[in-house]
Amino acid sequence: MSNTMYLRDVRGFKGRNLLHVAAAAGQLDLCRLLVEESGIDANSTSAEGETAILVATGAMEDRTDNVVPVLRYLLDRGCDPAVPDDKGYTPLHNAAEYGHYEAVRLLLSKGVPVDPINRRGTPLHLAAAKGHDQAVKILLEHGADPNRIACRFLSPLAMACYGHSFKSMKLLVEAGADVNLKGPSGRPVLFNAVEEGLTDFVTFLLEAGADPNIHDGDGKFPIMLAAAHEQRELVNILLPWTKPIPSIPDWSIDGIIRTMKYLQLKPRESETEQIIDAKSEGKEAFAKGDYVSAVYSFTLAIQIDPLDATLFSNRSLCWLRLGEGELALTDARQCTKLAPQWAKAWYREGAALSFLKMHKKAAEAFEEALKHDPSNDEIKKALREAMRSSARAR
Repeated sequence: MSNTMYLRDVRGFKGRNLLHVAAAAGQLDLCRLLVEESGIDANSTSAEGETAILVATGAMEDRTDNVVPVLRYLLDRGCDPAVPDDKGYTPLHNAAEYGHYEAVRLLLSKGVPVDPINRRGTPLHLAAAKGHDQAVKILLEHGADPNRIACRFLSPLAMACYGHSFKSMKLLVEAGADVNLKGPSGRPVLFNAVEEGLTDFVTFLLEAGADPNIHDGDGKFPIMLAAAHEQRELVNILLPWTKPIPSIPDWSIDGIIRTMKYLQLKPRESETEQIIDAKSEGKEAFAKGDYVSAVYSFTLAIQIDPLDATLFSNRSLCWLRLGEGELALTDARQCTKLAPQWAKAWYREGAALSFLKMHKKAAEAFEEALKHDPSNDEIKKALREAMRSSARAR
């Protein structure tokens, strides 16, 4: 009796009990023992409101075998499949994000809402961002909204774009995603594809009806963004689809790139003020812990000045605080591309890679950062931790 009471009372990380630990590890027999012999409530929650079903569906992509059996057992024991934790994450969010598509199917068969939303978006946003096209397909078949906006400006299409998931993008468009949908930031997804330098995405979007003659609200068009980054192939793709812009007198690939290079060196006074305001608002939001608003502000600034490495560095850190490792890495790599001699750019890349548990690559990024700032103790510490983690993973 005392041993049973002891097992029920044990708590660990985040206030999780032994059932949470067993469910997260996919230990079906142990889950049975803890529920049926030790009397742990199948609906018991951690200090952060997590149920056993929630942590079971949060198993990483490389541990998928036992997710569904554990999930079925917990459902049979009366565990509620729709209960969110304190941050608004539901089991469906986790199953979608980690690509457990059979778990997605099972949860939806139990009638859970298909579009629960939290600060990171709906399950569809998370599946699209990670390129889990099977999960995307199942969610769409069950009525997930392909045009829902999350984080104030991100559509599922934009998430697929940031995650470089071409299959997910095709599925979303086939399901009725609006390729010209503008979020509050004023930019359709074509801008995201150009910003990421994704020629196949840009071509697909144009053929699917994306209009390259829609500006970003500040007078800039996708072809101008491509030219500002000197992406000749993208300029070449966009040119036949784009109407001549009066402010660019030489309407040729070289002429557009040359004009944009000049304009980047001569920002308008109004744009300079807008960048200063957006940066200030972003830093203020970050200081308050409002990372979604900070991302939004830094994104507005990036739209005006896509060559400012500090903006990508700041947004990368915000994404990291939001738990969006892939987006943090995308911004960090853009930062190192723009400022390859800047230690912080490589540090941001290393931090994102560490978050994604890509420890060997993280160590390489931190080593590069240390080359440019050899006396930085923070970088040295991060490098040591990445090397230790890499050694443990072998």
